[in-house]
Amino acid sequence: MSEARELTKQIIRSAELRAQRYILWDTDVGSFGVRVSPSGVKSFVVRMRVGRGRHAAQRMVTLGRVGKLELDKARNKAKAALGLAYNTIEPETRPNISFNDALTIEKLCDMWVEKAAHRRRGRGPLKGTLRNEKNVDNDKGRIEAHIKPLLGKVRVRELNRSKIEDYRDAVSKGETKLTKKGKRLRGVTRVKGGEGTANRSLSLLSTILSFAVREEIIDRNPCFGIERSPGNMRERFLSPEEFGRLGEVITLAEGNGAHPYGIAIIRLLALSGARKSEIQTLTWGAVDLRTGFLRLPRSKTGARLILITAAMRKILEKLPRRGDEQWVFPNANDTASFDCVPKMWNGIRAAAGLQDVRLHDLRHSAASFALMSGVGLEVIGKLLGHSDIKTTRRYAHLADVVVRAAAENTADQIAELMKFGAPPPTPPPAAPVPPPAAPAAPPMRAAAAVLGARRAVSRPDGRRPAAAPSAQRSLGPGAAHGPAGGQLDMFEG
Repeated sequence: MSEARELTKQIIRSAELRAQRYILWDTDVGSFGVRVSPSGVKSFVVRMRVGRGRHAAQRMVTLGRVGKLELDKARNKAKAALGLAYNTIEPETRPNISFNDALTIEKLCDMWVEKAAHRRRGRGPLKGTLRNEKNVDNDKGRIEAHIKPLLGKVRVRELNRSKIEDYRDAVSKGETKLTKKGKRLRGVTRVKGGEGTANRSLSLLSTILSFAVREEIIDRNPCFGIERSPGNMRERFLSPEEFGRLGEVITLAEGNGAHPYGIAIIRLLALSGARKSEIQTLTWGAVDLRTGFLRLPRSKTGARLILITAAMRKILEKLPRRGDEQWVFPNANDTASFDCVPKMWNGIRAAAGLQDVRLHDLRHSAASFALMSGVGLEVIGKLLGHSDIKTTRRYAHLADVVVRAAAENTADQIAELMKFGAPPPTPPPAAPVPPPAAPAAPPMRAAAAVLGARRAVSRPDGRRPAAAPSAQRSLGPGAAHGPAGGQLDMFEG
């Protein structure tokens, strides 16, 4: 959809946002206009033919964004590009592939690796800083192993929600699983699928498509709103009894001649809660025994300090000190760091009966022990080197145990003060109950006896009056009323 009018700053500023991208063409320079995207981005564009003749291919060139490039300068660039100006100034013909329908996901991934893969985006103090090379290599591996095989030939502008969901499901089912030769002489690289791999590769694809939006290749990121796989996030924490078994096996392995570097690395991982790469690639320049810190210049979340505890100091002091640039745990050729820890760990955990425990679970266990000791999540995040508190909140459910223990302790103390648990006091003995009194006469008989006694006393001869006839005692209607209808006394004779 397009419209034509003489472009002014007011018209450009008040251009409405629509569901589809459209262009406001300028009537002064017919092939010059402003492209308005649904996201609110407005850019100056010029349409021209490449070559001669009516059959020459047309090309759309972006001159710059509105706000960064003034209207008059953009119009002059458009005139220069169309050959309407009499000067030799060439426009800034930065290849604008946003309208190149032939651009594929494979080419887009290569552009992202070249321009944006080495810089952090998002929020926080690390925004714009250089990423760890290992993380960049991991992203490159996911691109080559999952994104390019499944989506590499798909054109960027044809990528939609349905295709992305199919890609997610394919990676979850392991359709990209393979085994290939690694970089080392006898190394082997195994590419695995699964829900966790699908979520990570989908997040990477979303990052690459967000880069395409910033470069005005597409208007919106089609990954937005797509649900991730449920995943199977592991939560394996060692109990005190399991830590005891693990320590016994490590001591036994050390006595049987296991490599001291591997033993030291495993012990440091258990004591510090650090990542394996942070301890395994440690250099002596980062070990500051005087102040008691491991000063890592670069980690997964940037520069980091790890506190050297007394137990860690004993391990480090036993190692031979070398130059600052030398590895603390070098390999046999002193060309890289010691890398046989996973193989040693497999034997140690099997001997300890902990086949389901990974090296990274030592980090989780250190966090759980700190939380069970009453340490807050914010402090635990600093101990583990988390850049975002959201990452530490995965341990929040363990705080319920601490809260319950505190609640039980508080309630027990209050119950003891209020003697909730004491037996109820013995009641005093009951007073003796007096014997029951004789039953009283019915009220009507008692009243009749009193009246009869009074009348007997009032007779002059002292004799008792004759008994009333039975007809007069009757409560029938004839006996109850006299000739005048008055009610008779039922006790009179």
